[in-house]
Amino acid sequence: MAQLLTPKAVCEKIALSRATLDRLVTAGDFPAPVRLTPKRLAFDAAKVDRWIDQKLGEAA
Repeated sequence: MAQLLTPKAVCEKIALSRATLDRLVTAGDFPAPVRLTPKRLAFDAAKVDRWIDQKLGEAA
């Protein structure tokens, strides 16, 4: 079963602001969220972790 993260939890995990997260998603540089309800978004934790691993790989 997939674990879902709120946008706030994602921002804390990746150490970026909500505005930056939104820009990355819009540019296609971060996994898109899933719309749970008309007002609620969530991110797949596994996809977020893969994005972090990719960024760490680029920094090495």
